[in-house]
Amino acid sequence: MTLFVAWLVGFPVLGVIVGLLGTRFRRVRQVLVWPSALISVGIFVYGLFRGGPNDCVSTGGSSYVCHPTAYIADLDSFGVAVVVTVTLLSLGPIAAAVAKRRSPSVVAACVLGILILIFTLGLAPWVPAASCVLAAAIAGPPEKAEGLPPREPLEKNAKAY
Repeated sequence: MTLFVAWLVGFPVLGVIVGLLGTRFRRVRQVLVWPSALISVGIFVYGLFRGGPNDCVSTGGSSYVCHPTAYIADLDSFGVAVVVTVTLLSLGPIAAAVAKRRSPSVVAACVLGILILIFTLGLAPWVPAASCVLAAAIAGPPEKAEGLPPREPLEKNAKAY
């Protein structure tokens, strides 16, 4: 098994396992809100400056000078649109936590999976972020802790003293 196949299969399997743990433990659901966004934005920012092929120019004779180029600079407008879409979809768990519904994460996980299947080589760096979205979709959004007493407004507490 190559490292690439392990990357493409291992992270989603890990996402399913962590997602199943999240269905049981509230703290896991709370943690699953952020990693996909952090990973995806980190990859996007890195792609703005590095990660592309080297641009080599001849300096005369048999010597060359190579300069690294940005990953995103090497893409056409459709490729940039796909990368921006994948980066925005990785914010699905945050939207799910704000909306207190699972559906933003589920939709984001499905669309991310389809896009990664279509553009496997170009979107391989986003597999860990997509796996975090999958885990958040399985676990669901974090909820308020059960069993805590309702908080009274500060005005009522101040009048009692």
